[in-house]
Amino acid sequence: MLPMEGKLPIGPGWSYEAKWDGIRVIVGTDDRQFRLVTRGGRDIADRFPELAAITAVSSVVLDGELMVFTGDKPDFGAVLSRMGGAKRNARAAAERSPATVIVFDLLAQSGEDLRARPYQERRTALEALTLPDGWIVPPVSRDAAAMVAASATHGLEGVVAKRRDSKYISGRRSRAWVKMRHKTAIDALVIGWASRSKGGVSLLLGEETPDGLVYLGRCQTSADVSATLASLEVSEPAAAVPHARGGVHWVRPELAVEVTAPSRTPDGRLRHAKLLRVRLDSLE
Repeated sequence: MLPMEGKLPIGPGWSYEAKWDGIRVIVGTDDRQFRLVTRGGRDIADRFPELAAITAVSSVVLDGELMVFTGDKPDFGAVLSRMGGAKRNARAAAERSPATVIVFDLLAQSGEDLRARPYQERRTALEALTLPDGWIVPPVSRDAAAMVAASATHGLEGVVAKRRDSKYISGRRSRAWVKMRHKTAIDALVIGWASRSKGGVSLLLGEETPDGLVYLGRCQTSADVSATLASLEVSEPAAAVPHARGGVHWVRPELAVEVTAPSRTPDGRLRHAKLLRVRLDSLE
């Protein structure tokens, strides 16, 4: 289940958690083994042997964020480095840059699927688990302002509001979860790219909405991203793009990016968008 981006809802029916800057993972334990599965379906457990103690918690499915901290700050680059490292070097990498999983939901326990139960009930069951070192259940608050202030003070990405009566819907965005970032960052998907006459490339962006993918506008980046996009090329755009000229390479909307813009046009497109980060982990 993925959050929609927007203004934090305020009211007695909501709880608030910090938003963590890591790799979203679904964790499963069974028969003294564990799986650490990315949004793209890749099991990366063999890259993180230091997390194997979770097998002591038998027969659970957890939702969380895979993190590496440098000091007390999240280090997104270090997480990507660990994911891309060779399996034979995993133990040495674990000693240099140990990982942590921030666990924020319990989806199944002892063979029982809990996703249809209310968030508050799942959260209570999660807090009752005894998790090993390296596995942390973060604090939750019913005070939105306090959580916003705390996340900003600790240099975290933002806050997620969760409706306390909400079910968990796997693989979909839901307005029952709403995220707010301290930065004016916007999630987007690359739907195409074109070379620029002055060098580099122009990325054509789409934004996920309740009505589907819509065209968001363009931003510029270096030409090396085109190599990443080559394997995603398709013949037609994933969203309607007005006035699209020749020379555009359309791609499947799988590569996620974060962009920022000072404002939007009346039809929702970004003005003067700037690329903040390419989320290569979205292809894992």
